[in-house]
Amino acid sequence: MIKIALFNHKGGVGKTTLTVNIADALADLEKSVLIVDADPQCNITSFYMDESRLEELLGESGEDGSDATVWSALKPVVEGRGDVGSITPWEMRKGIHLLPGDVLMSDYEEELPTAWTECFARRQRGYSVTTALSRLVNNNAESLEVDVVLYDVGPNVGALNRVVILDCDLFITPVAADLFSLRALSTVGRSVAKWIADWQTIRSLASPADRESIFEGLPTYGGYITSAFKVHTGRSAANPHADWEKKIAPRVRDRVVSVLGAVNPDLIPNFGGNKVGGVKHFHSLAPEAQKYGFAIGKLRGYVNPGHYATVDDARSTFAALAREIVRRAGI
Repeated sequence: MIKIALFNHKGGVGKTTLTVNIADALADLEKSVLIVDADPQCNITSFYMDESRLEELLGESGEDGSDATVWSALKPVVEGRGDVGSITPWEMRKGIHLLPGDVLMSDYEEELPTAWTECFARRQRGYSVTTALSRLVNNNAESLEVDVVLYDVGPNVGALNRVVILDCDLFITPVAADLFSLRALSTVGRSVAKWIADWQTIRSLASPADRESIFEGLPTYGGYITSAFKVHTGRSAANPHADWEKKIAPRVRDRVVSVLGAVNPDLIPNFGGNKVGGVKHFHSLAPEAQKYGFAIGKLRGYVNPGHYATVDDARSTFAALAREIVRRAGI
């Protein structure tokens, strides 16, 4: 089982859309997938579930003994009343299960900075809170016998994303063709490098028994995906997307790969290039896919036949991305 996250500090780069469509393509390759909604905005949960079902889940998630959402299972740990609880994964299609997110995940995130400090002091509560989400995901991934865990995360470098990325085996950065997305790569590189270095210090201070029970915290860099879900064209460039594409590769090399490699060369395996693939702008098809709750490449029969060529192109694009991710993850 491999854990993967698509992570960029900048919003609007298509993380959730990419995650949904890559999960679908992995399932088409007969890889079983568990999607974990670790974003308090619950974007991927709201993608798959209609409003009434989501309202029902969130309405009961805070009740004692509830198994509705990720927060329901983490609540006992946050409140100091026990270990992680159980949660009922939802089957979205054959080969894809979802652990629903919750706006109350922000309560878990509020506990994480204190827990992080407690880890340096070798306190059991610090380890327990910091690795609670990891234990929850492991329990479900092992029960379902999945091949891949895909975390969906928010666009920030906060405490919740820190524990998610440290729990991953591989992380990939979606990058849109705009200045802010490109600049965010510097924050991604510095933040992940610091998280890894700090966690290795925590592990070195931990007892052998504690070291065995907490995650390793050495996520390798899987590369980047160029995403054109939102493209800010500017006013002067004749082909702004192509111009930004030329700037992405050296920025990834200098601000992510080099920074992580300085912490540990094993974090940057040689995959024969840092680019995983690229996704073009599918315009109205992305919101159409959300309306029906499934991948863009499965929209035949649901949209105007004039869009079928683009639907098929999407299916081929995400199939290629999935195959490359399988190769890089060694699944």
